[in-house]
Amino acid sequence: MKVPAACLSFVLALYGCGGGGGGGGSSFPRLPALMPAHSRNAPIVFLRDGVQVGADAMPERNALSPAGTHDGVAISSGRVRDGESAGRVNDFLDKQAVPQYRDEPGDQYLNAFNQKPTIVIRETTENRYVDDIVKTVQLINTALPHDRKITISPRRGFHPGSDINNHVWSNYISEGEIFVGIEPQDKWPIEERPPVKVAGVQVGFNSKATIWVDPVTALNNPSYIRKILAHEIGHALGLLEHIEPGEYRSIMNIGYRNTFIPSHILHQIDTDALYAMFSRFKEVQGGYKLWDPNSLESWTDVSFHLRGDMEDVSFGASSRNGLIQPWAYGSSPAMNLSDNQALSGSASWTGRLLGFTSESQSLAGAADLTINLATLTGQIDFTGLEHWGVNATPGTVGSGQTWNDGGLRYGVIVRGNSFVQTGGDAGEVTGMFYGAEHDGMGGVVERADMSAGFGGVR
Repeated sequence: MKVPAACLSFVLALYGCGGGGGGGGSSFPRLPALMPAHSRNAPIVFLRDGVQVGADAMPERNALSPAGTHDGVAISSGRVRDGESAGRVNDFLDKQAVPQYRDEPGDQYLNAFNQKPTIVIRETTENRYVDDIVKTVQLINTALPHDRKITISPRRGFHPGSDINNHVWSNYISEGEIFVGIEPQDKWPIEERPPVKVAGVQVGFNSKATIWVDPVTALNNPSYIRKILAHEIGHALGLLEHIEPGEYRSIMNIGYRNTFIPSHILHQIDTDALYAMFSRFKEVQGGYKLWDPNSLESWTDVSFHLRGDMEDVSFGASSRNGLIQPWAYGSSPAMNLSDNQALSGSASWTGRLLGFTSESQSLAGAADLTINLATLTGQIDFTGLEHWGVNATPGTVGSGQTWNDGGLRYGVIVRGNSFVQTGGDAGEVTGMFYGAEHDGMGGVVERADMSAGFGGVR
């Protein structure tokens, strides 16, 4: 049996402070606070001039080529160099690779979390921070393979107290779990509290971990709290080392006041490094990833994009190196759907879907949403689903091959100006209403076998 060459427990402190916020939108109607079950859904990010559902992958329309129309929706497609090169991803991950076994002095390994992670929120964390934790997880999940996306447990986790005790974290945290607590540092368990003042800390193996964030040190600023939390989750997932801002802009930079915080939290190097770590490197004994730069031989920094444009909403998806990132974008309504006095009974939106199968085959179909305005529940149907070749421009409607049985159906519930699935087929639906009078809708649907953006108008 191989013997670890280095201790697998890490205390990685995040000092300093600073950076931009999570976008504008203070005049937009606020969405209800998220709950742990929403960790499976896509993020909804309020930007200065609109609201985006899904990944930070929307290309400029003029960077693509027109590709006809589908039921009145203008389709465009094309390739855009918007990713990180294999050389830069290798360089970034090389900084994270460490020796692991004494009898293999030449080999290095990535300490990637070796199971599908489940976050457990500490029982003493105030409910107001649950929304921050869920939003951070949603944003990180846009970079992870489908089978490694983080979920959040509905149960709360144990807190042994802040006095001296013998409750060692590794004894009460199960395999695959990452305990997260957001509390002042003097409330952290003594065994998990560093001797100096920090904004956040992570201690863990590659199969379980514990994270603490001090909201007081973070000035109770949600943008700072989420950045610190993303940094510590990055450590837990396997990004062990801090990165100097002069080398890369990354969530692994030290500090949060004097570092830029993107609206989607992750920088491009973070997205590409996380996806590469979990999708490209060979897993060996103990779940570690063997560090081998040749693992990225087929890596590309060029994405293939599909985009649909119609009044009030744009939507689409990108495909690069097997990572499918769907998105939808539009302007925020002036009021919540329930407050729109111009609508009564039921309302329907009709449009299209664009995305990719898990094999990166282009995918398209119809999207139809109906909402009962009295109950704020309804149904969304994706029909006539068809696919073409790998990273291919879709042909005319009806020219592709039927995908599966050609349809998906989900029950949905409205939350403010957003909606999420409540049942139906496998997968997660996350949507948003767009336009001042809710004239548009858009969102993403994500499954193990496909991911796509969709949009429609009333």
